[in-house]
Formats: sequence, structure tokens, C-alpha cells
Amino acid sequence: MKKLALVMCSLTFLLGSAFADTTSIGVKLSYGNMDASGSTESNSAGTGSTLNNFVDGPAGGAKVVSSGDSDVPFGSIFIEREREFSKANVAIGLDWMPLSAEVEKLGGGTGTDATIEIGNQFTIYIQPSKELSNGVKVFGKLGYSSMNLEINDIKYQASTAGTANTDGNTTKNMDGIMFGLGFEKSVSVGPLDFIRLEATYTDYDTVNHTSSNGKKQTADADLTALNLSIGKKF
Repeated sequence: MKKLALVMCSLTFLLGSAFADTTSIGVKLSYGNMDASGSTESNSAGTGSTLNNFVDGPAGGAKVVSSGDSDVPFGSIFIEREREFSKANVAIGLDWMPLSAEVEKLGGGTGTDATIEIGNQFTIYIQPSKELSNGVKVFGKLGYSSMNLEINDIKYQASTAGTANTDGNTTKNMDGIMFGLGFEKSVSVGPLDFIRLEATYTDYDTVNHTSSNGKKQTADADLTALNLSIGKKF
């Protein structure tokens, strides 16, 4: 529901003609590092592992806290509407990552195995920019992101303490604030009108989950990315 509201709000701005002097569309290629941490109430007396703290860990009911990070490439498409002002330009945009990217695949041995994927992320953002010289501009970016976190191919360790977790594949919605800085250079190469290089940071809200056996898990994540974009202006 949050994601639908985000998309509808974005389209309202982007399709409105009052704000737009220029429309831009483009493709963005990114390479990011996702850093995750969290906790879980474990269920097994054996030794196991945690999947970014969504599934059972070791030690018979104790609260287990862990963290980890993973590098991941991904791509997105975007559309912007930009208006020129006397001292700066301001754009409102919608960025969509249509495909999933595998973040981590655990090999838990006698513990827990699973695969984490992120995808279907929508980001609505505002992007003020300042013209420098020679077709170069510097810009800042502030946005709100919402994406799917998918946990697939889950295998649980044997449980000797209480009821075993029987959860299947799980999808959670992660929302967060994004901000970034970058440069844009005007070009004239075929249909392309600009190229951008930017760095972004997204701080996602904490995700909570209660498993089939009543165990509570939480996870917190952030994504730091370097992004290269190409696009066309109309």
C-alpha cells in the first residue's frame, strides 16, 4: 500500500504540466554496498547461522545480534520533470528498479541456508541543481525509497528446543530516506543529451517479522551506491 501511494504521488507530479519546463528520461547503472544488522530470538540448541536476522539462529531462545554487508550491481530507469529558476533548477523525479538483484547467499552447512534478493524499488526525489560552465552542473538529491526484500530457498537447521520454524519464502517491504550528490555533463552522442555520476546513500527503516513459531526478528539496512546515468531531454 505504501509503494502504491508512492507511485501515485510521483505520477501526479510528473504528469502535471504546471511544473515542467524540461522532461528527462534515462537509464542508471549502479554498484552498491548493502550493510545490514539486526536480531532474532533463536530456537535451536545447535549451531546455526542467521539470514540478516530474519530466521532462527543458535542457542535455544537467546537473542542473537549480528551484522554483515554485501556488494551488489543493479540497474534502474528514471523520469524527471525540471523547472528553471533564476539561480538554480529544480527537478522532481521517479526512479524504478524493475529487476531483482541477489544480495547474499548463505551456506549454513548444518545451520540455515537462504538467498536474499532486493528489487522493485521505487524512489521519488527532488533534485536541485546549479549550472557551472561548459555544460556541467552540480546537483543534490533527496528522496524517499520503497523496495522489496525477498528471502528465498530457506532451509532450517534441526530444532531441539521448542517448535521449529516452518516459514516459507518471505517478502518484506523496506522504506527509507535517500540523499546524494552528483555531477551532470551535457553531451551530444546519438540520442543522448547528458551523462551523470552520483553517489547516494539510503537509510532504510527497521523491518520486523514474527516467525511461525512466535520468534521475533528485526533487521536494519542501508545502501551506499555509486551511480552512472545516461539520458535524453525533451
